[in-house]
Amino acid sequence: MGTEVRQAFGRRVRELRIERGYSLRKFALTIGADKSYLVDIEYGRKSPTLDTIWRIASGLDVTMSYLLFEVDSPHVSCEYDGSGAKAAALTTTG
Repeated sequence: MGTEVRQAFGRRVRELRIERGYSLRKFALTIGADKSYLVDIEYGRKSPTLDTIWRIASGLDVTMSYLLFEVDSPHVSCEYDGSGAKAAALTTTG
């Protein structure tokens, strides 16, 4: 997995975490992860396991597929629709 994919995934996690009002510490406690590991995920330095992705998605109240949706596509961001069931993809110019 390339650095860009890890960074895009990390940005998605960070944006959703902040949107929901979680501090890093509180979110790490919520999902049972180490805070420093979560920082590494958010900055694209670590690749989480499927179990960790599932815990992150559950903690953010979204599906795993939403969390991973097009993170491997450049210049794509997603907006959360509030349902956790689907994503709206927006292509951005870069």
